[in-house]
Amino acid sequence: MKDLMDSKPLKAYEVYDGGDNWAIVFASNSATARREGANKCNCEWEEVDHCRRKPGLDQFAPGPVPPLALIASGWHYECGHCGRQVDEDMEDAEPDPHFDASDLGAVAVGQMVYCSHSCAAMERAERRARKAAQAALIELVETKFPGSKVTHVNVYSDHLETKDGHSVAYFTFPGGRHQARYNFGEGDTAWLCRVDEEAFRAAYR
Repeated sequence: MKDLMDSKPLKAYEVYDGGDNWAIVFASNSATARREGANKCNCEWEEVDHCRRKPGLDQFAPGPVPPLALIASGWHYECGHCGRQVDEDMEDAEPDPHFDASDLGAVAVGQMVYCSHSCAAMERAERRARKAAQAALIELVETKFPGSKVTHVNVYSDHLETKDGHSVAYFTFPGGRHQARYNFGEGDTAWLCRVDEEAFRAAYR
């Protein structure tokens, strides 16, 4: 009997917690779908607002469902670049001045969704620029402090930024017991733990 139950085809269910959380789960029955959906929505079984069949999504079992298929099923996303709502009906969307309004339309890149090919292209360009800025900051720090090793960088824009210390690198150095911090735009200054001051001076005096 167990083998027969396990061999039942997976069916798509939409689970909603009544608030901000939705999930598509694939299960052989509604009870299992409700339980798994509650886990994905971080709520209890009894807190699930509804658990409904979505036959049009059965073909994507065992998941994940492509974003464009979810949009066609009534879901909406926020554009991964500009934040505009992306759904089936975008005729009422305000056009972005940076591209032709005729470009509007849901575009999926993996599991990310954009409101247009223009926004998808701009996001790709900004990601490339951000990676280049991160690489430049790593090279800068490891050149300023020979023997150091950058462990992590925070570059929140698509270029190195001095305002509010947005571009920061954390690094180790010879003799140091803790990571030091370098804020881009502060010259050769590094922030470090007091116990590492002597080792830092010995390494870079």
